[in-house]
Amino acid sequence: MEQSLFAISVELMVVGMGTTFAFLIILVGVMKILEIVVNIINKYLPEVAAAQQSSAPKSQGLNKAKIALAIAAAKNFKK
Repeated sequence: MEQSLFAISVELMVVGMGTTFAFLIILVGVMKILEIVVNIINKYLPEVAAAQQSSAPKSQGLNKAKIALAIAAAKNFKK
């Protein structure tokens, strides 16, 4: 018995959607496993963020100076 074109298209759609759903389920599982692994690594090797935060205010002053310089240059260019 020959299948109709509609039946073939529905079969193809179901196979494609099933494959996509399976891939997404596997992806979510891998991401959960990766989250667990990263949490374990961070437990034994924490990031050194506290030392880097102390240097942030120095660069802010430099950024403010650059902004002031850019505004002055733009005002001078308008004249």
